[in-house]
Order: sequence, then structure tokens, then C-alpha cells
Amino acid sequence: MKVKDIRYSRMAGKFRKYFISSAVGLSFVTSMYGVGGIFMTSYLIYLGVTASQIGFLAALPNLLNIVQVFSILIYRKYKSRKKVLISLRAAQYVVQFLIILIPRIITDRYQFAVVAACFFFGHLFRALAGSGAIDWNNMFVPPEIKGKHFSKRNLIGNAMYIVISLSLGQILDIYDRTYLAYILILAVTVIFVLLEIYSYSRIDDYNIDLIEAKPIKFKEMFSRPLKNKKYMAFIYFSLAWMFAQSLANPYFTFYSKAVLLLEYTYIAAMGSIVAFLKIISAGLWGSRGDKKGWRKVLMFSGIAYAVANMIWAFLNPQTVFLYPVGIILRGLFMIGANIAVFNLNFELSPDEDRMMFFGFRAALVGIFAFIGPNLAAFIVKFITPIDISLWGFVINGYQIVFMLSAILQFVAIRQFVVYLKHKGLGERHA
Repeated sequence: MKVKDIRYSRMAGKFRKYFISSAVGLSFVTSMYGVGGIFMTSYLIYLGVTASQIGFLAALPNLLNIVQVFSILIYRKYKSRKKVLISLRAAQYVVQFLIILIPRIITDRYQFAVVAACFFFGHLFRALAGSGAIDWNNMFVPPEIKGKHFSKRNLIGNAMYIVISLSLGQILDIYDRTYLAYILILAVTVIFVLLEIYSYSRIDDYNIDLIEAKPIKFKEMFSRPLKNKKYMAFIYFSLAWMFAQSLANPYFTFYSKAVLLLEYTYIAAMGSIVAFLKIISAGLWGSRGDKKGWRKVLMFSGIAYAVANMIWAFLNPQTVFLYPVGIILRGLFMIGANIAVFNLNFELSPDEDRMMFFGFRAALVGIFAFIGPNLAAFIVKFITPIDISLWGFVINGYQIVFMLSAILQFVAIRQFVVYLKHKGLGERHA
């Protein structure tokens, strides 16, 4: 009965609010330390990192997702999502903060190697934490409001980022190549780290399933997901989808600054507009999915997202007026596609040992998403010295990467949507 179900209790509503505040902290810190974001791109340019090295750093988190397949073993061993999450998040942030302190410690040719090592261990701890927070959050969310709740998490995170993003762009323009600016921004980031960890500390561990769970054999961690045909279809789609995204994602901000020669303030202002549109549309996408099913949301937003990415293939210093169109449409439809994929991951996975299935998917996707940025870096390096002109339109390596990414995204979405329709999956919830 619903009355006895913890998802419908008053405490569950309170815990959902703490999960939302934890997501605000997490999304802000992730956006700061993600390669391809305005802060980390600016910092890596400050260090003199090349485009191919940026591709390598962007690929590391994806490769380390392989260890997510073992995260369920850690949670089972310590019988607590709360303790494991707080410990691993704290270790992750300490290592990531070292990235900003490195220039005052190492300034010679080993500097990049140490930066890469900090990226490696920071994202190793992140990957070991796996999907523990999402799995924990899901325990307190009734199915009929799942889309609305997880959209709200995204919405509030974007709202907070608008103010920070605008300030960040101005700081980086005024104090560009000034080390003090990065230290000050690091200090602000600490506040959001504390917000996330404090939020987790206020939530009931609710670990009965971990205490009563039977031991999992190593072989079973791979065999069970492989035998689930429905979830494997989702994994095949995820491999193609994430590979396509990973090709281009690290280079949008870098391309905007290094090739289009835009100012950080302008890039940040456009990013804030995109964040505002995400705030408006996130709730709409979530409600639409709850009412109509996630297949239709994925079909519309995913294909539109691929088209928006294609616009970037036609951006150069002469067509820079297309930049606002490309970035706004990309953000608007990206949020819908991501929300749909996120919810389909829940819908197509079994209730029992869901974290195992999430970890298995993350591990496989990580391999392909590691190849993507490195392949893109090779394409950029190979194409750059060659003068390619099509009907008078000069094409560089980045544009080739954006075009290839968009085409692969379109194919992945179309094939998976056809599969969902044929199997009657992703439809309106009962």
C-alpha cells in the first residue's frame, strides 16, 4: 500500500529536497572541473596545454568509468551509501583542487604529467562512487513524479550556474592569465563542495537492501546484464550516443575562444542564456515524459539536438553570427535528450541490483567515450595543416569533428527510437 511505501512518506519529501541541494553543489563543481567548460578550458590554456592534450584529459573520466562496474562491491562491503559517497566525494575534490595548486609547485616539463595524474585520481574516486547517489535518491521518488523530480534537480542547478557563469566570464576576461583569479574561483568552489557533502549527511542512509543483499559473484556482475536483452539494447544505444557526444564535447568552448576569438564574458553570457532556457524547458521535458512516455521525448529532442550540433560544423570567423543560434538550440534540446536517456536508464533496468546494471553500462560506455576525444584530437591535428575548401567555404578539423558527431547522434537516436517503438517500450507510464 502507498501509505507503507517510504517513497510517499513525509520524510521522503524532505530527503528529496536534500538530494536537490546536493545536486546543486555537484553540478556546479562538475561544470568547473569538466574539460570543455569555460573555467577548466581557460585554466588549461593558461598552462599552455595543446588541443590534443585537452582531448586526452577529456577522455580520462570516460575511461575511468570502467571501474564503476565494481562500485556495487564497495557499497555492499561497507553497507552504507552515505559513508561511501561522502568519503569518495571528499577524496575526489581534494585531488581535483590540487590541479589548481600545481603551477606553484611544478613549473617544468613534468607539469602536464602531474595535471593528468590529478585528473586521473580525482575521476577514479568519482567513478568508484558510481551511481550510488542516483540509486539512493531513486528510493525516495514515486514513479509518477520521477521525471518532474529529476528535472527539478537539473533546473535548480542551472539557475545557480547562471549567476556564477556571468561572474566567471567577467573575472576571466579582466584577470585572464592571472593565477590569482583561479585561486579565488577555487575558494568559491569549496562552498559548493561543502553544500553537497552537508546535504548527503542529512539524508537517511536507508541501507536495508545492502544489509540483506546476497553476495555477488564476479562473473555474475557481467553475465546478468548481458542476459537482459532489453537493457542490452539500451547499452548499444548508449555506446553510440556517448561516443558521438564525446567526439565534440571537449572542443565547443575551446573552439569558441581559440578559433572564433570570442571573449570569455560573451561566452559566459551566452552560457547563462542557455542555462535560463534549460530552467524553462527542463520541467516541461520532465512533465512531458511522465505524461507521454520517454520514447517521444527522446525522438524529438534527440534529433533536434543532433541538428543543433550540425550548425557548429558551419561556424568559422566569417559565420560567427551563427554562434548564438548554435549554442542556444544545442542547450535547449540537449537537456531534453539527456533527461530522456536518464529516465530510460531507470525504466529499462531491473529494480533488483540496479546499481550493478548502471555500473556495467558505465564501464562499456567509458571505453567508447575514451576513444572519442582522442580520435577527435587526431582528426583536428591531421586536418589543420590541410587547406580544405568546399564551394569557397573553408573547413577546419574542428568542423569535421562537429559534423561527424552530429551525424552519429542522429543515427543512434533514430535506430533506438525505432527499437523502442517496435517493442512498445518508453511509452506512457501506467
